[in-house]
Amino acid sequence: MQAGETLSKALNRLGFFTLVYPEYPSRIRGGDNHVQVIFSEEKYLAPQERVDLLLAFNPALLLTHTNEVTDNGERFEATKIGLTEIAQKLGNPMVINTAGLGFLWGILGFNLKVLLKQIEEDFKDKEKVREINIKAAETGYEISKTKRKSPLISLRINNQKIINLTGNEALTEGILKAECDFAAIYPMTPINEILKLLAKSKVKLFRPEDEIAGMMAALGAAYAGGRAMVATSGGGFSLMVEGLGMAGIAEIPVVIVLGQRTGPSTGMATFSSQSDLNFVLYAGHGEFPRIILTPGDLEESARLGAEAFSLAEQYQVPVILMTDKYLAESRFSAEKDEYNSYIFYNYYKSYKPVPRELEDYERYELTPDGISPRTFPGQVTFLTNSYEHDEHGFSTDDARMRELMMQKRSKKTNSISGGFEIYGPKNAKITLVGWGSTKEIILEVLKDFPEYNFVHFWRPWPFPKEAGSILVQAKKRIVIEGNFSGQLADLIEKETGLKSERILKDNGRPFYREELIKSLTAIR
Repeated sequence: MQAGETLSKALNRLGFFTLVYPEYPSRIRGGDNHVQVIFSEEKYLAPQERVDLLLAFNPALLLTHTNEVTDNGERFEATKIGLTEIAQKLGNPMVINTAGLGFLWGILGFNLKVLLKQIEEDFKDKEKVREINIKAAETGYEISKTKRKSPLISLRINNQKIINLTGNEALTEGILKAECDFAAIYPMTPINEILKLLAKSKVKLFRPEDEIAGMMAALGAAYAGGRAMVATSGGGFSLMVEGLGMAGIAEIPVVIVLGQRTGPSTGMATFSSQSDLNFVLYAGHGEFPRIILTPGDLEESARLGAEAFSLAEQYQVPVILMTDKYLAESRFSAEKDEYNSYIFYNYYKSYKPVPRELEDYERYELTPDGISPRTFPGQVTFLTNSYEHDEHGFSTDDARMRELMMQKRSKKTNSISGGFEIYGPKNAKITLVGWGSTKEIILEVLKDFPEYNFVHFWRPWPFPKEAGSILVQAKKRIVIEGNFSGQLADLIEKETGLKSERILKDNGRPFYREELIKSLTAIR
């Protein structure tokens, strides 16, 4: 993975956009670990079924992946081309990866200085490690001269500044921009990087014994006035559901980051899925409002990571931000200026101001929009618990008060707008629809179908009513999502009455460009 990161960042230096898609088994050690690195002068990229260059670090992996090479592609195995020998001579078996980078860089015909500059930056705080990796890259590059027929790439370096981040890194930037005060995180793939990054920040980080404790701790921090969050995967969120219900009835704003992976149960713990939408929509017994955010790229991950906290406080509801293994752990690139302008808004605390006269303060006042003035312990005496309650927070079994409180809570998110973006011609006869991490994959494929348009949902709930007026214009709607049943397609039909064709995938991998083009061509 480090080699993939170094390679992609070196390619960014040349002006290329990159995508690094990693796969690894759920094992402490061993197995088929590999990364796919794709680069292009164009912005949107998608994983590929077949690659042009394959470098395998043992004969078994060469055999496993040999059919994934294009007809005109090249295959190399580390021992046969001398990379293993380089690592042995340098006295560190790990540098075979960097020797491989030097070899690939030479096969592509790029200037070695660019790669060496990136290696120096990656190991700037480790002098001895830096020196041995530079030597490995140089030696691997020399070997490539005996294998290269001719440079594969016609290179023109441009001056655009390109950033390189994982979805987790971008999301964490947004979390920090929002001035999050407290995070309770029990480690789970694929959100572990968020835990690591927050541990280096000023955020108060609590590592609980389990997800139940984490959720309750976050509710306590939010109740006290802090901007609080948890991060987990589907299995951990299962344990948090009782706490989610308490957030609903007690009107405590909390942010929940849910990194999807294949289920049910442990499933395929290190592979991706979009199969938790139904779960998140209906999690918790009883009925209460929630907001669901589904970022699809670096910009949205950062923006919605920040906006989630403001939305939680503005509407006093739990906000669930859904990512997945593909978006969370893959490395993407974007134009630096565009990325920065997209995310760096001011995210102020947005709860309703507390009235000056607090003598008759009602925490759960029945207001026209359902959102009550919010205050905190130490400012005034009030009661909050998990029971149904009256305006002051005292528990009640009164039938009329129950009806009034249900009506109050249900109105909270009525004013929320937006939640989707449209790409391509507005009056297209065929509309592609997706949510979350399918965004850039569909935008890449859309290049081959310029007559289509694409509706991307970054907030599927509350369902954007305006989207219905867009979707109804198309003669055919094709929903593309990474689950078995078509959960967004079902939601669209439920909310609008519109039926859609479905392209679905749930084998742990994202959509590959070639297979998606083939499926769309068949439907056309």
